[in-house]
Amino acid sequence: MQDAQHEDLADLAAIFNDPAVAGRLKEASPTAYEAAARFWRSAHMAAALSPRMKELVLVALHATATTMNSEVVRRHIARALSSGATLQDVLDVLVTIVGISNHALYFAVPVLMRELKAAGHPEAEAPPITPQLQDIKDEFIRVRGVWNEQRDVIVRMMPEYFSALAQLSTEPWKNGSLSDRERELICIAIDCTVTHMYEPGLVIHIRQALKHGASRAEILEVFHLAALTGLEGYILGAEAMFGREPG
Repeated sequence: MQDAQHEDLADLAAIFNDPAVAGRLKEASPTAYEAAARFWRSAHMAAALSPRMKELVLVALHATATTMNSEVVRRHIARALSSGATLQDVLDVLVTIVGISNHALYFAVPVLMRELKAAGHPEAEAPPITPQLQDIKDEFIRVRGVWNEQRDVIVRMMPEYFSALAQLSTEPWKNGSLSDRERELICIAIDCTVTHMYEPGLVIHIRQALKHGASRAEILEVFHLAALTGLEGYILGAEAMFGREPG
């Protein structure tokens, strides 16, 4: 059954909204279509990840804040559900990837602190962490199993934000339907994608994925799927050129 699912998902022609697009692409440039179809197939026929997991990874890659491709998100949610994912699995992915935007604060808050200090500003020093915030930090570490130093200044400078972020960032790990291994693979995907390439997070999530039993082949397949996003310009451009006119 899984082999048949792999075959269905590996067919580039099957992803177009208008079935005629693939034929028109082949007529316009047969060798380019063959190369694109092989590239698509290579990711979907790899055997380490299930079709369900591949599609959930692709949902994450296209729904993440650095990509936000609504048309492709719809495509891969539909394909994930048809491959055995549940609505709860998809929602787990969508909540898990929200935290990617927090990476911007790892850059921005230290810049503010540096400039406050350079200006001799009276608020140049971060306030001490309160016992309540320490409890939230400890709970985060207990649930997630990791912490990075960049979060420390955010805890102290933006306590309300951090409290809300910590609740959101631990929610899938507490109540989500994915396994910890699967969720770490999702996090690897969004940190390795060409639109983000966030090495500190990638290191953490690879370590955690390995800790939870992920194999080298599974992680390499996540990288392969991330590279597959480069084909989307070809796919969406083909729809624009050769698909049915709206209405």
